[in-house]
Amino acid sequence: MRAGYGKTLRRLLGQGVTLRTVIDFGDLPVFEATTYPTVLVMRKRAPAEGHTLQALTVDDIAVVHRLADVVRERAWLQPQVSLRPDGWTLVRAEILDLVEKLRATGRPLEEVVNGRFYRGVVTGLNQAFVIDEATRQRLIEEDPRSAEIIKPWLRGRDVKRWRVEWAGVYVIFTYHGVDIDCYPAIRAYLEPFRERLERRATSAHHAWYELQQPQMGIYPEFEVPKIIYPDIAKRCEFAYDDQGRYGGNTIYFIPSDDLTLLGILNSQVVEFFYRQISSMIQQDYLRFFTQYLSQIPVPAVTPAQRTAIEALVRKLLDAKGQGPQVAEWERELNAVVYEVYGLGGEEVAIIESICS
Repeated sequence: MRAGYGKTLRRLLGQGVTLRTVIDFGDLPVFEATTYPTVLVMRKRAPAEGHTLQALTVDDIAVVHRLADVVRERAWLQPQVSLRPDGWTLVRAEILDLVEKLRATGRPLEEVVNGRFYRGVVTGLNQAFVIDEATRQRLIEEDPRSAEIIKPWLRGRDVKRWRVEWAGVYVIFTYHGVDIDCYPAIRAYLEPFRERLERRATSAHHAWYELQQPQMGIYPEFEVPKIIYPDIAKRCEFAYDDQGRYGGNTIYFIPSDDLTLLGILNSQVVEFFYRQISSMIQQDYLRFFTQYLSQIPVPAVTPAQRTAIEALVRKLLDAKGQGPQVAEWERELNAVVYEVYGLGGEEVAIIESICS
């Protein structure tokens, strides 16, 4: 329905055949294999202008045996033209209209951040490269220059909404081209892992002591303030890091110190929009892939709105998103963001019915 590899097929089906019924089973275990099944009923001819199809999402495995009845009882009509090649979203008209209104409200996030969505480092063997504080101290005592290539390290599970829970671990950042002879303590530390490091899939392209994918083109961006987020989460969990921490491949980030943008990304408006356009995996987890994140519409804000959002975001960051006052601050933040997007009471009610 929304996976990147299906874009060409979705374009073909959306424009080349007449879809009569589309049923999305999400992650229901309809088959033994781990799949995300969809049923399509179609005619082999291009759709007429204004054609509508029967749409249905099924979230209860118990109804599968009487699917025809469920379609008659619960399906809604949806314009086929609303099924975009970058992802099919089956939703009722009022939700579809709201999604399209949000799209028209601002520029896609991809434009706002100039396409600067980055993934963390792939070590190829965390056991070798990820170390604790005691090991870091020992390596620096043996050779003070070791500190030059030992960086604080984050994992996806360390990033929460409004905060980073750093576990006090580090990465030995042996980038491609590093002169390992300048770091004898680190070379000696990595030596016991040499055989396993040489067996990595990419070993023909770099030295045994180097990271598998150190993100050579962008790794200085780890050192600057950034909006950071995990690859999988139950909801929008964007945080802010200005401590120069590096991250693994379950971390994504946007180099930016824009607290207004951070507030918008953690708002209910963005969560609502994101749930409509992105893929969910089992147990309703969201995947924060760039193909979806890049579509988030970011509207222009007035100076007064920016001041209000930044003040609330600073409070939430200082509180690390925890404490009895956080719910009220987030309500205030959402109220400002609703205003930024120009939303009315009925539209707010739709969003809050889905995201609250």
